[in-house]
Amino acid sequence: MKYIKNKDLIPELKKMKENNGIISEELAKMFYLIARNLSKKSNFVGYSRSWKNDMIQEAVFTCVKYIKNFDLEKSKNPFAYITTICSHSFIAFIKKQKRHSYIKDTCYKEISKLKETENINLNKSIDYTLLVKDKIAMKKMEKMK
Repeated sequence: MKYIKNKDLIPELKKMKENNGIISEELAKMFYLIARNLSKKSNFVGYSRSWKNDMIQEAVFTCVKYIKNFDLEKSKNPFAYITTICSHSFIAFIKKQKRHSYIKDTCYKEISKLKETENINLNKSIDYTLLVKDKIAMKKMEKMK
């Protein structure tokens, strides 16, 4: 199966409802195919293969988490619901990764504030939030000038 259609999704969702929310392997494959095909859209084409794989996995997990909220009596378009879940999951994943990258970059740039450049102690933990807060405060001050 290359493309997923509502006529394929609806029977699987009915089975899931009948089985007390247990998702079949076929439905999980459909989640995966929808997420994989969505990752090929122009919005997400520039990301690395490893990021895309992680985004797809996160989207499938999110679909599994929220598919129970879909009501077949209110809507006959589960494809749109699942695609929206996947899209929002991709965007949340990208924001989270960018935030982590920003923290890492800030820490590398501001390492002198750690006063550990001479003696690096691997057993000592680093409070990254202080560095990031200092960096954000500096940016706010620059904007005020």
